[in-house]
Amino acid sequence: MELNGEEKDFTGEELLSLLHNTSPDIRFRAFSTFLEKHAEQGIVFNTVFNTMALDHGQEMELRGYGSPIQPTNIGNEIPDQAVEHLMSVTEANYGLAQQYFRIKAGMLGMQKIRNCDIYAPVAESGKQYSFDEARQLTVEAYQGFDPDFGRIIQAFFDERRVDVMPRAGKSGGAFAMGISPAAPPFLLLNYTGTLRDIATIAHEAGHGLHFVLSQKQTMLNYHAPLPLAETASVFGEMLLTRMLLDREQDPAVRRSLLCAKIEDIIATTFRQTVLTRFELRLHEERKNGLLSNDRIGQIWLEENARLFGDAVDMIPSYRWGWSYISHFIHSRFYCYSYTFAELLVLALYRKYREQGDGFKAGYRRLLESGGSLSPADTAALAGIDITEAGFWQKGYDFLGELIEELKTAI
Repeated sequence: MELNGEEKDFTGEELLSLLHNTSPDIRFRAFSTFLEKHAEQGIVFNTVFNTMALDHGQEMELRGYGSPIQPTNIGNEIPDQAVEHLMSVTEANYGLAQQYFRIKAGMLGMQKIRNCDIYAPVAESGKQYSFDEARQLTVEAYQGFDPDFGRIIQAFFDERRVDVMPRAGKSGGAFAMGISPAAPPFLLLNYTGTLRDIATIAHEAGHGLHFVLSQKQTMLNYHAPLPLAETASVFGEMLLTRMLLDREQDPAVRRSLLCAKIEDIIATTFRQTVLTRFELRLHEERKNGLLSNDRIGQIWLEENARLFGDAVDMIPSYRWGWSYISHFIHSRFYCYSYTFAELLVLALYRKYREQGDGFKAGYRRLLESGGSLSPADTAALAGIDITEAGFWQKGYDFLGELIEELKTAI
C-alpha cells in the first residue's frame, strides 16, 4: 500500500494499526487493502470454513448435542439459556453503540462514520507519560481500592517481574503469565508512553493480582475459567480510568479516556455478540449444503448491520470481514466469553460504587477461588447472581452513564 508517497509492504497487524491514523483516507485504504488481500485467498477460506462447519456438525450429531454452541457452553459451565439471554440483552442495547457512533461522527466532523473510522483518534492531547509515572498511577489505582492489592502490584516492579520496554526481537503486545500456585507470576509489556499503555499496565497487573490471589488453590484449580479470566484485569482498568477521570483537568485527555473506555466496551460486548450470531448462522446454514463466499459475506454483513444500524456505513470490502477471525476455526463459539466477562466486571464495578467497602471482601474471595467453582458460584461470592433477570442490563446501564459523561465533556 502507498503511504506517505512510498509504496510499502505491510503485515496484517500493521495495516490494522492504521485504523488509529488521523487520516480518513489512510484508514479506508489500510482496511480495504487488508480485506482485499484476504479476498485473494477466497477459495482457501471458503474450503476451510465449509469443511470446519461440516466436521463440527457431524460431530455434534454423533455425540447428540442439541446445538453447535452447546459443547462450548458445557465447557464453560454456563447453561444454554443463560448464554442466549446474555446475547439477547446485548442486542437490545445496540442502540447505545449507535448513539456513541453518532457522537463520534460529530467529534470527527463527519456526517456519518464508516466502520474503518470507529477507532479513529479523537481529542488527542499528545500527552506522554514516563514509565515511572505509569507505574505509580497503576499502583495508586489498586491501592485506593485495597492497600494489600497495591502491595501485590508494587511487588511485580520491586522484584523485577515485569519486562517493560519494546526492543528488537521481543514479542509485541502485552501478557501476564501465571505459572503455578508455588511460582510467582510475570508480566510482559511494550511500553511507549501513551495513555492506552497505562491502561495496558493496569490490565496486565490485574491478571497478575488474580494469579497471586488464586495461589491458595491447587494446580488443577489455579487458573480461573475462561468467562472469568478477565475479571481482575478489566476491573483494574476501571479503577485506573475512574481515578484518572477524577483527577484530570484537561478536557482533551478526559475525552480520550472516555472514548477509549467506551470503545473497549463496545468491542468486547456488542462486537463479540455479532461474531457469535454470525458463527451460529454459519453452522446452521451449512447443514443444508455448501455455502458460497457470497452467502457467507451476506450473513456477515446482515449481522453487522444489526449493530451499526443507520449510524455507520460499512466499506465495500467488509464483506470479507469474517475471513480473518481465527476464533471461528480454532476456538469455536469462544467470542461470547468476552461479552460475559466484560458485563460481569461492569456489574461488579457498579456494585462496588454502590456498596463501597462492603463490596471488597466478596470480590477478594471471587479472585481467590481461581477455577475451583463454576462461573455462577464464583460470581455469587461477590453477591452477583448471573441468572437474575436484570443482571446483564446493569453493565449496559453503566455504559450509558459513560456515554452521558462523554456528552458533558465535549
